Amino acid sequence: MDKLKSFLSPKSVAIIGASSNPAKLGWQILSNLKSAGFPGDVYPINLHETEILGFKAYPTINELKAKVDLAVIVIPAPFVLEEVKKAARGGIKNLVIISAGFGETGKAGRAVESEIKKIAEANGLNILGPNCLGFINYRAHLNITFANTFGPEEGKKNHNIAFLSQSGAIGSAVLDWTKNKNIGFSLFMSLGNKAVLDENDFLEYLLTDTSSDLVVAYLEEISDGRRFLNLVSRLAKIKPVAILKAGRTEAGSAAAMSHTGSLAGGGEAVKAALIRSGAIVLNDMNELFNLMRLIKKPLNLNNPDLYLVSNAGGPLVVSVDAIFESNLSLPKLSLDQKNKIIKILPSFGHVANPLDILGDATSERYAQVLGVLLAETKVQALLILLTPQSGTDVKNIAEVIGRFSLKYPDKLIVTSFIGGVAIADGKKILAEYLVPNFDYPEEAIRVLGHYLNWQKNKKSLVIYKQPKLISPRSKISGLWDYLDTKKLLDQYGLKTVKTVRVTKTNIQIKYPLAAKIVGPTVVHKSEAQAIFLNLKNEKELKKINSQPLLKKGANYLVAQEMIADGLEIILGFKRDDNFGPIIMVGWGGIYTEIIKDVRLFLAEDNNHLIREEIKQLKVYQLIQGARGKEPFDLEALVANIKKLVLLSLAHPEIKELDINPAFISPHGLVAADWRIIS
Repeated sequence: MDKLKSFLSPKSVAIIGASSNPAKLGWQILSNLKSAGFPGDVYPINLHETEILGFKAYPTINELKAKVDLAVIVIPAPFVLEEVKKAARGGIKNLVIISAGFGETGKAGRAVESEIKKIAEANGLNILGPNCLGFINYRAHLNITFANTFGPEEGKKNHNIAFLSQSGAIGSAVLDWTKNKNIGFSLFMSLGNKAVLDENDFLEYLLTDTSSDLVVAYLEEISDGRRFLNLVSRLAKIKPVAILKAGRTEAGSAAAMSHTGSLAGGGEAVKAALIRSGAIVLNDMNELFNLMRLIKKPLNLNNPDLYLVSNAGGPLVVSVDAIFESNLSLPKLSLDQKNKIIKILPSFGHVANPLDILGDATSERYAQVLGVLLAETKVQALLILLTPQSGTDVKNIAEVIGRFSLKYPDKLIVTSFIGGVAIADGKKILAEYLVPNFDYPEEAIRVLGHYLNWQKNKKSLVIYKQPKLISPRSKISGLWDYLDTKKLLDQYGLKTVKTVRVTKTNIQIKYPLAAKIVGPTVVHKSEAQAIFLNLKNEKELKKINSQPLLKKGANYLVAQEMIADGLEIILGFKRDDNFGPIIMVGWGGIYTEIIKDVRLFLAEDNNHLIREEIKQLKVYQLIQGARGKEPFDLEALVANIKKLVLLSLAHPEIKELDINPAFISPHGLVAADWRIIS
């Protein structure tokens, strides 16, 4: 991305607020820039100093005759706006505002931040921050953070991770955590308040960046969700993109007006969107750190199944549970592998994957077994467990594993040496060979699950395309009229059960029929006792006219055909402010919120993606035809969801739409109840 070239790789840097006091951020940033070996020109800006850390200092940015590619502002917030104006007048296009005291502080701070954004837009400025830690571009020898980094150990690392963080504190912790580990960053970016530049600008840059093998992001909010999903899906075709999204819970979901609103709350909507984009969705900081430990280099695994070897049975049992939970598979050993391994193990050993090579396993047995497994092309991901027993030669076994990692650099070899003092030397040897080791097998398996599932899915990943935005059509606010909702569903070809308003008893629907009280005060009909089934005659229908609920506001009575048979399905969508409509499909009926067998996904006109989501449901087994029953009409369900997608994209005024239940039969699908909220 050309617009960020001079921002990320400047030839000259000015630090507005540079200081000769080591306790000040202005000194720390200048010191880090110097320690990083930045080869370009450096201009400290300080009213009272003539030289700082060996660099000639200038009283103001206006005093500089030379061109400045990047200016770093680290002064109190009240003075920042004026410095931004000076920089714009002086033709400086790239700024980093370290200073805090803006949008994060309240209304007054947001107003100043808004002014900064206006200046940036008017002058074509790239601005990182405010309220950020700064950034590091290792290959440009550029460190403009106030974090304590770039020690002598940095030169030995493989700097292959691009890290984006909305939190400066988490960014600082990550930098500190990686110091004594062989983990290095090609790009480290503290986003701060994202007044101008946000994660999307850097994700777009990373599309053409060849120095990063892994992209990791900690985000508290996502800017321009549709653009974000497009960029992440394009990146995820090339390299793994891992996202830890904070603020995933939605306290208000329990009070949602529709089933869809309750089941498709903010956190679930974000997760569904991230999964669709092909991102690795991280659950916590531990997974974030572990993924960075795992990926040392780019790998292209054609067979991302897992093979597991251990010298003890207990850890194997624990591991198999974790493997199942991580959606990984343990393929069978080939006949050739079995025949060779049988000759290596004692006669009572059982040869299978996972493979227990027994507690008396020597380094020689490890070497022989690993040699058999790794020699086969299809074995590309191997997890090796070790527990220290009385005769376990931990150091030599670690050496054996390390040598195999050098012999097979295109395979993923991971270890979990379980224990404390007895395995310490072995762990050091593994670290020297750059073999990822995890204290617990479950940790290793969870992170392997993330990475191997990405390897498995990246080829079939469909790049997310941003839909065209349409202006809202209706000015209705709140719950739509029941029959108006039916009319809209009918317009889009979503088949609905025959429904008429009851104004007299000689209605044109055959008995037995269903009756419902509908209207603005009836949100959940079952809870309001507003549904009456199997009414056999006019007399039973007339009785409903005396219901107190009918006397409230604009409520009225409708009659519907009874549906003889079918499987109850819920369909709907909830509009997310960032990602647009989130479609929902699942097991329907009055217990849908208890069963919670639903899938959430982005509104896309793609039959294949829709069908794949349906297949993830538990109720899909029933749709296929269980216990000798005739299969239900899967294609009718796919077609109706596609119609719902088109409706959701064409009507941005609709906040939530809920069809529950829709009855699917072997020969079609019909909606029996519905609700729209604007």
